[in-house]
Amino acid sequence: MNERPISFRNKGGQMICGIAHIPDIEEKKHIFKIGINLLNPGIKYRVAPNRLNVKISRLLCSKGYHVFRFDPPGIGDSEGELPNNTPIPDIFESIQKGRFVDDIIETNNFISKTFDLNRIILIGNCGGAITSLLVSRLDERVSDLCLIDVPVNLRAANMTFADKLVEGGEKADLMFEKYINKMMSVEAWIRIVTFRSNYKAIYKICLMKAKKLFRIGKGDVNLPKKIEKLCDEGKLNRQFFESFEAALQSDTQMLFILAENDSGTEFFREYVQKGYIEAGFSQSIAEKLVQVYQIDQANHVYTLVEWQEELMRKICSWLDQICTLIACENQIESM
Repeated sequence: MNERPISFRNKGGQMICGIAHIPDIEEKKHIFKIGINLLNPGIKYRVAPNRLNVKISRLLCSKGYHVFRFDPPGIGDSEGELPNNTPIPDIFESIQKGRFVDDIIETNNFISKTFDLNRIILIGNCGGAITSLLVSRLDERVSDLCLIDVPVNLRAANMTFADKLVEGGEKADLMFEKYINKMMSVEAWIRIVTFRSNYKAIYKICLMKAKKLFRIGKGDVNLPKKIEKLCDEGKLNRQFFESFEAALQSDTQMLFILAENDSGTEFFREYVQKGYIEAGFSQSIAEKLVQVYQIDQANHVYTLVEWQEELMRKICSWLDQICTLIACENQIESM
């Protein structure tokens, strides 16, 4: 096994740093040169809590996989900075909405060209999991996803009034009606012309009202009413459901691993399994492509060794299934 630092400059000129785990001797089933991009969890750097990403990488590399761990800009050894004076929950929400998507696509570009990979599997925990799912919708090289404790609900703190209205919803409808009623108010017009109005909020309210009326920007996913409403209210992440459906439609194999004592597990069970899949949305497809595995008593950072070992066993067994499918596909193509 060979471990070495790797780096490249992204489109913004920032140095992106990481570690490459290169197998010494590849097993026959890994002649496909599968690359595993192991994403960092949220704003923690590539080692991850309890050195979990290091342990996963070394285990998978010993089984013949090329594994890579990168720090996105502003984290760990990579250049760049996270926003100053921004509450951590707001940064988490920006990650859930795609903050690091372009950066991960660039790392995929780099490892594909440098190591001549045939396909890429993304594995991520928490923020790395949602980033993996969002990336899969944009990068056709991503063939499979292992998503550990993926967040479905949005979290933010100290947002401005305008930012809270990004997804519109009932509050935006009420505010739109309120602004319309104020069109006859002299005082309201004085506030507008004297630059005392919240122009950002007015713009977003009008834009969201237009999108709701004309169904603009909703994507091709017709969500269940309950989930649609919670997405509009900014409580659930619409991008999760749109990217999840896109992954299903592109035949992406997905493994969801849930820690029993993670706060997001209940949201996943309620809104993804029951509210989306079991409600009849792509259920037949999901049965073939989606596995959900829970590690009992585990917490979000998999503190105990036995939780870590169970997590890694499940990842390895799932990857064995993926390799079997790839071998079957190659045999069919060679016939």
